[in-house]
Amino acid sequence: MRTRAKGKGAGPERTEELRGLLVEARSRLLRTVATTDDELASLAAQDAGGLIETSSRGAAEDALSRLEGRERHALDEIRAALGRLETGDFGVCEVCRRPIPVPRLRAMPWARACVACQSLGERG
Repeated sequence: MRTRAKGKGAGPERTEELRGLLVEARSRLLRTVATTDDELASLAAQDAGGLIETSSRGAAEDALSRLEGRERHALDEIRAALGRLETGDFGVCEVCRRPIPVPRLRAMPWARACVACQSLGERG
């Protein structure tokens, strides 16, 4: 049984729309991570044949690994947001406890904070 979000920021009429945005973002990231994993495997296979210079291979692997880390972090944030939808905490700023405006949630559905609190957190 699915529950509707009780968070004042999302509102019940927006819950399914925002859930859909989260699910789509998760799907895109999973496809990208799978591609990244395939690229890493391809690099390893090419390396076995001695086709890539050591410095080029290291730089490429490093870049793909960092990208993969950011994507995995984003997946964790999306999972947490889906959990907040179920518990009724979705759409409420974790800092000031005020509703997160729907336009922000549409732009970044996994947002944990309103723009003002996010800006303060990034500054200090």
